[in-house]
Amino acid sequence: MVKVEMVHCTIEHHAVLFALFAKYTIDSFGEKGKDTIFIGIENYGHERGNRMAERAIANGDALDFINSQAYGEWVPEKDEMEFAILKTEPELVSTVTKCEWCSSWKRYNLLNYGKYYCINIDAAVFNGFNKKFHMEASSNLSFGADHCEFHWENPMHEEDMIKLTQKRAELGTSCIRDFNFHTAHLLYSMSETLKNKLGKDGISIISQVLEKYIELFGKEYLDVLKRIYK
Repeated sequence: MVKVEMVHCTIEHHAVLFALFAKYTIDSFGEKGKDTIFIGIENYGHERGNRMAERAIANGDALDFINSQAYGEWVPEKDEMEFAILKTEPELVSTVTKCEWCSSWKRYNLLNYGKYYCINIDAAVFNGFNKKFHMEASSNLSFGADHCEFHWENPMHEEDMIKLTQKRAELGTSCIRDFNFHTAHLLYSMSETLKNKLGKDGISIISQVLEKYIELFGKEYLDVLKRIYK
């Protein structure tokens, strides 16, 4: 038996868990299911952004654009993601040309469900950090584009890049949470949305999701999540 303490979730577990929520919800409720998933990810993203804001405030930092980028809660492992910047003015436009979430969904034949994560997750985190902030993803790998493209509605001047680099160095890994935490938070947040929006049907969907998740990864990969969010 694998000890729970030795279990380490990755983006793969996080991605598949979301896609299972989307699959069982959308298959059961169609457009209503899509709306529920959209709300679930909006709630989840806002919660992440709120945590980032709380840390910034605790450190005496402003809830400005630079800090919205500095206080991120995860960093990719080597070769998981490929990022680039298209332009910095009049707004920052960034891209992703390789994404481990997409790769994971493809491996499990879940891309058509996983893609719903991409519609509003970044906007929700950004808005959760500061309710005045809004951004748009104008294209997504998961919907068939050759890259994800993010429009941040704020410029990133050279001096801003210097400040961002300095702030990230100052913070180090203090804001980073592993994917045991992120996957546990996803499970908790999506479950709460399903129960609130779908009642008993939502509870049934959660059971189906967890049964399939255990089938794919093993019970220890669920137990480690329940130890974080009970």
